[in-house]
Amino acid sequence: MNTSMVTGRMSWRRMAGSAAALLLAMTLAACGGGGGDSGKSVFDPGTGTPPTTPTTLTDLAIVADKTTVPNSGLENVTFTITALTTGNAALTGVETPVTVEVDSGAIVTPSAKVTGKDNGKITAVVQLTDKTSRTVKLTVSSGTVKKTSSFDVVDSVNGSKVADLRLVVDKVSLPNDGTQVAKLSVTSVDAFNSAIGGSPVSLALVDPVSGGSIVNSFGKTSTDDTSGVLTADISLVINKGKSPRAISVQATSGTVVRTISFDVIEAVSIVPKASDLTMTLSKSTVGNAGSESVDVVLTAVDALRNAVPGIKVTFSVDSGAVLVPGNLVTDANGVAKASVLVGADRSNRTVTVTATSDALVRRASFKVTGAKLQAQLLPATLRNGDVGAVEYTLSDVNISPMVGVAVSVGGSQGAAVACAGSAAPAEAVTDGKGKYTYCYKASGSGPTEISATAGGTSVKSTVQIDATVSDVPVATTIGSATFTASPAVVAVNLVGSSENRSELRLLFRSDKNEPVPNVRARIGFGTNNSGSDGVISSGNDKIIISDATGIAVTSFVAGQRPSPTDQVKVYACFSKTDTVETIAACPADRLRTVSLTVVEQPVSVSIGTNALIGTGANKLTYFLEFTVLVVDSAGNPKSDVQVAPLIDLPSYQKGFYFYDLGLKKWIQVVTQNCLSEDSSVGRGFRNGTIETGEDLNTNGQLDPRKSDVSITMVGSTRTDSSGLAVMRIEYPQSYGSWTEFAIRVSASGVVSPPAFFGRIASEGDTLLTLKGTEQYTGVPVDVIKAEGTPPFVISPYGQVASCSSPN
Repeated sequence: MNTSMVTGRMSWRRMAGSAAALLLAMTLAACGGGGGDSGKSVFDPGTGTPPTTPTTLTDLAIVADKTTVPNSGLENVTFTITALTTGNAALTGVETPVTVEVDSGAIVTPSAKVTGKDNGKITAVVQLTDKTSRTVKLTVSSGTVKKTSSFDVVDSVNGSKVADLRLVVDKVSLPNDGTQVAKLSVTSVDAFNSAIGGSPVSLALVDPVSGGSIVNSFGKTSTDDTSGVLTADISLVINKGKSPRAISVQATSGTVVRTISFDVIEAVSIVPKASDLTMTLSKSTVGNAGSESVDVVLTAVDALRNAVPGIKVTFSVDSGAVLVPGNLVTDANGVAKASVLVGADRSNRTVTVTATSDALVRRASFKVTGAKLQAQLLPATLRNGDVGAVEYTLSDVNISPMVGVAVSVGGSQGAAVACAGSAAPAEAVTDGKGKYTYCYKASGSGPTEISATAGGTSVKSTVQIDATVSDVPVATTIGSATFTASPAVVAVNLVGSSENRSELRLLFRSDKNEPVPNVRARIGFGTNNSGSDGVISSGNDKIIISDATGIAVTSFVAGQRPSPTDQVKVYACFSKTDTVETIAACPADRLRTVSLTVVEQPVSVSIGTNALIGTGANKLTYFLEFTVLVVDSAGNPKSDVQVAPLIDLPSYQKGFYFYDLGLKKWIQVVTQNCLSEDSSVGRGFRNGTIETGEDLNTNGQLDPRKSDVSITMVGSTRTDSSGLAVMRIEYPQSYGSWTEFAIRVSASGVVSPPAFFGRIASEGDTLLTLKGTEQYTGVPVDVIKAEGTPPFVISPYGQVASCSSPN
């Protein structure tokens, strides 16, 4: 059950002088609460009246004891269905009608038609009648409330979701002279007839002639990860026998077994020949991301343009493309098929597909496009003899970086020189960000062109050497100046690396929405210079100039130090002429700012709970679950972080509960609060060992015992993709509301202090010096409101108002 934690308390002093009333109350409690028929629900509609959905029903909770079952049909799945009311508490005291339905191919057997009055639950057992691997859905409804849950049926041998194997052989017969090969395609599919890749498949031949045939899957033992298809050749061993017969091919994946057959027939002397071939491609252009394919269809015809089956065809491709053959012998429609992938080469290029059959050759081509090369001048103007740089960025059709591609740079500036901070010129190959920086020593004067080619595309840039860039005309109004940073969150760089960076882009538009070239912009950190050890790639407080498209670009290169959220400020001051003010002196109307965050390892961990008390599987314990969240300095969740919880029991309470007839619930009376006995100064603080003077109540043990409350991680001990992990504290029901607990959670690599829940206890603390908010083991609200005596009615630590007494 999951209900809110409640604890009612009355001080011992308030009870003084009320012994007679207390004795009467406890006597009535022992007799069932004082009057009335306590065994009959007030919600009972009476015999003959079918139960109706209570108006207090707000939701239904469904919990399955398994998420997967093998398709052997030997295992069942049991669902526990709980009717819920306000606060996600179990709806008890009434019988809530519940309708349970399950997908076809399964049978559901509910334990009852209505939930139990005592716990608001029923169970439903699902049995399989269809052993196909699939997802089975259970639907539960009551009135207008409807909920679903599901589980997967997987193969009992290999645990996969393969529901069927589709077998196709490209011919119905093979001549017994061994001149032909049958092509087998095995496709693994799920219950929705969708292909499943990576499914293990074994092939076997059933041939009346022992050793008379061979199946060759070319070393593959599972279907292709992308297409879900396994292909194989079936050939005859003619020296073992040429007798006409039927051969069966058996494909097995776990418990799924499928068979297809073909015939071995007498060879005929007539060999089919085509008079013409026609070839078509499904696309003339594809993107270079590698996810698209081009389908090839070749049709063979005779002199009368009739389709000719049985024609052998050979396909080939060039330019680094990859050919995936289909049937290499024309089928009954005279058609042979294949598909082409662009392969690992993502450069812009033309791919030619060639088909050959005897002396007939046909070719068709398609274009691979999408590679884009961008150039950023650092700077755009410089003096003769200065070292300049051009930063090239190569990306594909999806704007993803193209890594490891050679870049060829040409122009009058000659061979590359070492960039600032480097001992030698960098290799002319794009890095992990798709970037390459070409550094050169400026020579000549005036506008000078630098060209570059990479990935089948090129770009030209013009740098001004010893030349004066024209001012922006006075009559031109700069209507907008947009300053952006992409991305806004950058990871720190390793020492000597500049890979992690953010592009800083200024876009200038006139009042007529036209690009404004030659705008000067000074980029720098201003007074925030100490906020980061990163650098501006064009130089701090240096001037960059907008190009013909009105864009001026530079980069922020992260250092080795992370920053608080949005606390790296980069400023831009712009002007129509070279007299650009410094950041500090820039007028507000010409000053722009962007904020960046530099992140490193996870920096913060938090802990929280929904305060819902559950009952353990053995019905003897209560538990409370917590969630732990780990984030970086930008607030982004950090996955796969090791989480380590620790529980402490700072104190315990003595006392008892009595039943209040007016309030109709159990009230807690705390007679004494006691500090944990395992806390003496200098005597082994919290070591679980009794030192002299620690066993204050002389009962031969330290109260509370470490085993009174346990803590464990639920599932993984590492955070998931949302940066979350779940942990649980669990304790005997008799300890509910009497034991104080505190949780401390640390996470691997987190630089902030651990997260705490409850009061922090240090060596030498007293009850008055514990820091934080006290938290006690909770008890369910429905138990508090029930008339039966709860398991925690008397504190396991005693009732006498003295920490020196064990009674």
